[in-house]
Amino acid sequence: MEAGQIATGEGGQIWAIPHAFENIQLFYRKDTLEKYNIAVPTSPPEMAKACEQLKAADPSITPLGVRGVRFWSSIHTAAVSIARSYGVHDFVVTDGKLDTGLDSPESIAFHKDYVDMIKKCAAPSFANDNWYEFVDGISSGRTAMAIDSNMFGIWNDVAGKPASGKIAFAPPLHAPSATSFDSNIWIWALAMNAASEKKGTAWLFIPWATSKQVALKGALAGQLVNPPRTSTWQDDTWTKYASQPEFNNFVDSFKKTQDHAALAFTPRVGFGEAMNAWAVAMQKMVNGDDVETTLRALAEEIRTGL
Repeated sequence: MEAGQIATGEGGQIWAIPHAFENIQLFYRKDTLEKYNIAVPTSPPEMAKACEQLKAADPSITPLGVRGVRFWSSIHTAAVSIARSYGVHDFVVTDGKLDTGLDSPESIAFHKDYVDMIKKCAAPSFANDNWYEFVDGISSGRTAMAIDSNMFGIWNDVAGKPASGKIAFAPPLHAPSATSFDSNIWIWALAMNAASEKKGTAWLFIPWATSKQVALKGALAGQLVNPPRTSTWQDDTWTKYASQPEFNNFVDSFKKTQDHAALAFTPRVGFGEAMNAWAVAMQKMVNGDDVETTLRALAEEIRTGL
């Protein structure tokens, strides 16, 4: 392990075969931003300012949709992607000992900006919002922007639907002082249970389901967004499909973001519990609890589990 991350190299094992994945992006209703002459934000402070402009122009619009529920998925999407550009690490190794970095100066700076952004941008229902709410909001036009899986944007850019041709994409936000951005990557994969009595059958299914032919077919049907195979992204039929006018800049933004995409969290035992606690702390800070005090308490809670 180096700097809190799982070390790569010889001796690793394959646990599963990738089937699909996502990177985290900002996607937005370009018609709404153009109507009110608002530039696409690139940092939390810029987003907070844009949200205030949107609220003043049309109080019925929710400026920004993000996950806020008390579950680790609220952290591994928007929050952890943006946090990395501030220099935040969920876990670090200090003097050979595993520790958390969530009470670091970088983490404090990130959370102050992020919490301020949420207060000014998110819906009052933030604490109960999952991806379903803001995807519906983006599709209907009730929500102007969202930071989450880029695939949610392409699902709503479908000919004949209300949002068709109106959703565009951009990299996730980054720290005001950062020269670049970070994007968390999340991967779905197929694996077999070690206790399976039909491993041969299971193994025959997995290579078929993740094969070049099936990956391409699923992508072209709009049912496998972000196909994990390089061969699919090099296939003219897929790039032509994903570049049709309804999808705006989906392909270009995906490629730009993917160059900066990586695991932004540390995969380790206790990941879920630590991230759940972070999500709870985020809610407390949004509700008015002091940022530094809350982060110190969060860090101590995580340390007791190390």
